[in-house]
Amino acid sequence: MKRLERLAKAKSSGQLLIVAALAIAILIATTTAYVYEVSKEKPATTQSYPAADFILAIKQGTRNAVISALANASNGGEKTVLASNLNRLAQTYRSLNAYGLYYLSYTALNDSHYMDGVWLSWEDTDGLGVSSAYANFTLKFYGLTEKTMLSYTINITTAIRLEGYFTPNGSGKIVNLTCQVFNEGKPALAKNITVYYEVDGSWVPANSSNSLSITDYGNGVYAISFMTSADSGAVQVSVHVHDLRGIFVKANVTCNQF
Repeated sequence: MKRLERLAKAKSSGQLLIVAALAIAILIATTTAYVYEVSKEKPATTQSYPAADFILAIKQGTRNAVISALANASNGGEKTVLASNLNRLAQTYRSLNAYGLYYLSYTALNDSHYMDGVWLSWEDTDGLGVSSAYANFTLKFYGLTEKTMLSYTINITTAIRLEGYFTPNGSGKIVNLTCQVFNEGKPALAKNITVYYEVDGSWVPANSSNSLSITDYGNGVYAISFMTSADSGAVQVSVHVHDLRGIFVKANVTCNQF
């Protein structure tokens, strides 16, 4: 029963994150439209918001849309959410005519890792977990006196790497882990970390009853320790992480005796 309750809470939490991610995507589009409406109210002779700045805002908007889609997909949403978000955003930009006309097109990556631009790799027992979204963009701008084409790539990746071992402690074991968190290959902070260990084929959460300790060093490195009962052999551990952007990733590692 408790396990069912935990699953229900996890499902509810995932649904809330999906709703929040979709809200972010919609906010991106409405914010862009608002900026355009404000720009129309200014006299034609002013250049307080030139086309170059508007193009940079569009590029940032596409980045935010990719982040939102990855947060959605990694928390249980459909992988096709990336295409949905980007289609909506592209249509919004095509309807604008601030300083000229804008045409945004994109191609979501499909290869041995990515499907529809999304890659979720969580089952690696070597301690590496990856949540990533990748898309190529082409932005064409047609102004009164200029024409510009900008091609760029956005790759949003949250990854964690685990290393661990255990030491005997009386009738039990002390498990020690090091968890590193990365955003686009650079050290990043976690919003929350949840630790599980395997018992008789089931994943059991580590908590205060296991003397769970998580130390944040402030540089993307987290030291984790907890105690287990005297099961024989190695300890299988799974660490689940949400980064500050709401993107979820997990990784598994086998902890042998040190």
